[in-house]
Amino acid sequence: MSKIKYMLVVFIGFICFIDFVSANSVSIKSNYNTITRGNSVTITATINSDAPIVSIEGTMTCKGAGVSSGVDLNFDDLSNSLYSKSYTITAKTSSTGTLTCTTTGVRITNMSSGSWHNLSNQSINVTVKEPATVPQKTYSSNNYLKSLEVDGYTITPEFSKEVLEYSLEVPNETNKVNIKATTEDSKSTLSGTGEKELTEGNNKIEIKVTAENGNERIYTINITVKELDPIEITINGEKYTIIRKEGILEAPEHYEKSSIKILDNDVLCYKNIVTDNILVGLKDSSGEAKFYSYDEKENSYKEYHGYKISGVNLNILDMPQDMIPSGYTKTNFTYNEDEIEGYQLLRENTTYADDGTVKESDFYLIYAENEVTGEKGLYVYDKLENTVQRYNDSLILSYKSRGDSYLICLIVAIILLVISLVALTVVLIRKKKHKNRFA
Repeated sequence: MSKIKYMLVVFIGFICFIDFVSANSVSIKSNYNTITRGNSVTITATINSDAPIVSIEGTMTCKGAGVSSGVDLNFDDLSNSLYSKSYTITAKTSSTGTLTCTTTGVRITNMSSGSWHNLSNQSINVTVKEPATVPQKTYSSNNYLKSLEVDGYTITPEFSKEVLEYSLEVPNETNKVNIKATTEDSKSTLSGTGEKELTEGNNKIEIKVTAENGNERIYTINITVKELDPIEITINGEKYTIIRKEGILEAPEHYEKSSIKILDNDVLCYKNIVTDNILVGLKDSSGEAKFYSYDEKENSYKEYHGYKISGVNLNILDMPQDMIPSGYTKTNFTYNEDEIEGYQLLRENTTYADDGTVKESDFYLIYAENEVTGEKGLYVYDKLENTVQRYNDSLILSYKSRGDSYLICLIVAIILLVISLVALTVVLIRKKKHKNRFA
């Protein structure tokens, strides 16, 4: 039993010794062990005591990695209630290496003793590294094709990634082809391949390769569909081929399929029985197909601008000179990617942009033929609302007449006001003279 008591006393003494030692001490720690150059780190030194602290003296310094900083560990306490005290240094590093923070000359007095207790100095190291370098991402500029073919046919010349233009001729009955291609770089994108519809004559097909960095390269295949006795015409110096095959262009509303003789050949056409307008399909040298109005008497062609605007089917025509209202100026506009001849009133109602240039209105005056009634006349097109309405010149004249009447009334009113003022002035002068005579 005495042996057990002895061991218990030794154990309790050991615990008390440890507690005493750990209580009167200095500890130092950092919020980071390793940081990147340019970043900040916080170092904390804590003074521990086994009894309420009375006074503390000492210093803590941090040096290295571009840092030279320190803090005094001075403290006096009369409350007799504090058992520990902490001090911090926040340092921003400017170079790589090792930041070392050390406590020096730390000592305390506490309520258990009136004399100073010297505490062991402590230090801590923080490693400062260079920022991780992220290599700049590079984007491939490769926009070459690795292969190009038309399924079932042979293009000319033989494919080479440096050659951008190819040609191919196919039989008349060919309506479509399948374009196949692969890119040299898997990171590039491809467009223009797959099944393509063909029309008689030349068909220009573009295959575009876009590199990862955005650079584009366009390969072109000119596929000519053989025509049965092709009919070529010339308009304003440009050559066109008459389309004789049905289905290449969709007939506009209110037009019926028919045929006419052009250069002793039967040609597919579409007629409006109300307006007698004849439409013939033409294809230009690039393969673009459009309808043109054909004048049998003049044997001439005019590009057809037929549109359904706000429920009204109109064929927009060139404005006759004698139909242009006074004050209107020609100002073409774009509709459905076509340039249309229009006119705007730019004399009395002119507005200007901030830079002093004329600011165009949203309203355009056009000359068109109603393809349902056959009537030709002026229409006002509202570009903003995409609507049309008939031009009412009588209403315009009415407004003008009213304006003239208002102007005449205003002039008469001003004249009467001037006469009244003159008369009043004369009366006042006479009264003044009469008064002075008898004064």
